[in-house]
Order: sequence, then structure tokens, then C-alpha cells
Amino acid sequence: MSREHHLQVSIKASFSTLNELTDQTKRIWLVFHGYGQLSRYFVQKFKGLDPVENFIIAPQGLSKFYLEGFSGRVGATWMTREDRLTEIVNQQAYVDQVLSSIDIDWASVQLNYFGFSQGVATMVRYAAYAQIPFAQMVVWAGTFPPEPMSDAFAFLSGQESISYFSGKDDPFYKPEMEEQQRETIYKASGITPKVVFFEGKHEVKSELVSQL
Repeated sequence: MSREHHLQVSIKASFSTLNELTDQTKRIWLVFHGYGQLSRYFVQKFKGLDPVENFIIAPQGLSKFYLEGFSGRVGATWMTREDRLTEIVNQQAYVDQVLSSIDIDWASVQLNYFGFSQGVATMVRYAAYAQIPFAQMVVWAGTFPPEPMSDAFAFLSGQESISYFSGKDDPFYKPEMEEQQRETIYKASGITPKVVFFEGKHEVKSELVSQL
């Protein structure tokens, strides 16, 4: 009889940062890349933010793969449907360690979340799990996870901002998604999201990020 087993292992994983964390830092951005991206490139999308006041932390999906065939460019993914609950637990433990490796005085800075594409679900799950108060959450060209999220953000004050961005020509976007996401986000957080449509496809626009 064959059986699948799980065991606890210690691994070495990477993440990327942009700018320096100093006593002048006002905002910590925890940003989650999309499918097939790497954090060291994704973090460059945030160069337009004031480098003195903003410190960006970009975790990276723990699984890497070749984007085409068996060689060439490499990307990362947050998870697949295979053993998804274990993958979610691993993600959360990893991001916990990323944050604990940085000396952050949460009382003196504002936390902002940003998730793109596949990274949105990872971001939302982590935010609900960690329950660290945040000021802003940006949902960019992605959707809240499929599992029930009602009252997942009961720890929020209601003064937070949640924004939903989508390209007008995004091939993954469907008209009904806007209302579905408004409702899902409101049920989970009690906050009505600001919805922004921009000229573009399934992409992060640095010029819009710089205005956040």
C-alpha cells in the first residue's frame, strides 16, 4: 500500500527588497508577484515611490520553473492545486520568516499590501492569517481566493483603503468580475473597494504604482 507523508524541513529561500529601512521610512510595502515572475524584477515596479519614505519587501514563490521548455528564463509560482493546504501553510510560514528577518518597528510605520495576478490570493490569505493592521491593500489584476473569506478581516478598523486595478484589455478580465470582486472584498473586509481601470493588458503599470 502506498502512502503520502509530510515532514517538516528547513530550507533556504530568497526574497527581495527595494530602498533602505531607516528612521525616515513611513511605509512598508509587502508585495506579491504574479505567476512566472521573480521578486528581484517585480520589486523594480515600485521605483517610482519615494525611496526615503517607502521600503518594499517582495517575497518570492517557493517553486521555480522554466518559463519555456527546459531552459532559458526562470519564473516562480506561489502554488498549484496539488496539496494546496500544505502549500498555503508553507507560504505563510515563509512570509512570517521574511518579516521576522527584518527589524521593523510596526508602531512607527504603515503597512501596505500589493498583490499582482496569482500573488493576490497569496497576499489576501497572508493578510487574513497574520492580522497585522494595514493602511492600504492593492488588488492588481487578480482575485480574492475562492475559499470563504467572510469576516476574515474583522481586525480592521474600517478606515483602511482597498483598491482593485485591472487593465481594460486584460485577457483574463471578464465584465462580471468587477461586481463579484466588489462583493467578495466587502464581505471579507466591510470595505467598499475603489475600482480603477487603466489602458493596458495583464500588467503592472509603474506610473500608476507611483501614485499610490
